[in-house]
Amino acid sequence: MSHPQIAAFARLAKENTPALRALEGQKTLLSRTMHGLAFDEVNDEIVVTSPLAQAILTFRGGATGEEPPLRIIQGTRTQILGDAYSALDKVSVDGVNNEIYLPLGNGQSGERRSGTGVLPGILVFDRMANGNVEPKRILKGPRTQIVGNKPPVAIDPLRNLVVVNLNNAFLIFDRTASGDVAPKRVIRGPRSQAGSTGNFRVHSPTGMIVSRCTGDAVCAWSITDDGDAPPRYRLPVKQLTDYRISGLALDPAHKEVLFSVAGWGEGDYPKSGIMNAVLTFSWPEIFE
Repeated sequence: MSHPQIAAFARLAKENTPALRALEGQKTLLSRTMHGLAFDEVNDEIVVTSPLAQAILTFRGGATGEEPPLRIIQGTRTQILGDAYSALDKVSVDGVNNEIYLPLGNGQSGERRSGTGVLPGILVFDRMANGNVEPKRILKGPRTQIVGNKPPVAIDPLRNLVVVNLNNAFLIFDRTASGDVAPKRVIRGPRSQAGSTGNFRVHSPTGMIVSRCTGDAVCAWSITDDGDAPPRYRLPVKQLTDYRISGLALDPAHKEVLFSVAGWGEGDYPKSGIMNAVLTFSWPEIFE
């Protein structure tokens, strides 16, 4: 029987290569429906949500076995809400400015049962926060255009910008934006090929926004783009591999992009028959 764990593999691992280590067990407090995590390369830490416990857990980057978290953000003052139905499955970390970003959405908590609802928005915590602490700021309101359920977030610490993806658009804000403020720029429109995705990345040195786009491809835009701007680069992943992308990560040191992929149901299985995999592409242009 499978159980919650975070497994680490060698960068050059291939088919059926066993994990180098796994973080798992009761003391880790890992739980089901944890579909995303963030790695803080500046401070060598792993940040992950615990949806059933309505918490954010931070581990050592090299954590293994039944190792407890270094810090836990949890409690009524945090305004973190999540349950088995909607889950808090996205989190981002800015190791340069020592902040953790947690998106909320209108599918959170008791809304399905009580109808009370939770307005979508972004909670921002101090990276070193521990216990029942309040967010340092909240980005939320009609002027932000943040609507829907748990939009993914990426940060550009060099330009002091934060990017939110939803409704086939990228909303670009000042990093310290708080309350009900309008985005500085919005990338949206048919020429942009922008889509909605579960996660995306910003490569801060080049300012490239890298994300799944229309046609089950991956596109890269400049964070300075605005309006219906076409992507600077496009990689037709589905056409090349038969897989649809569910997540991505960047490896700037080796100028590579990694994709978690899967078959998405009957009629959309890869020809290989292998349902879950990680694909690695060399894509030097977006890092230069």
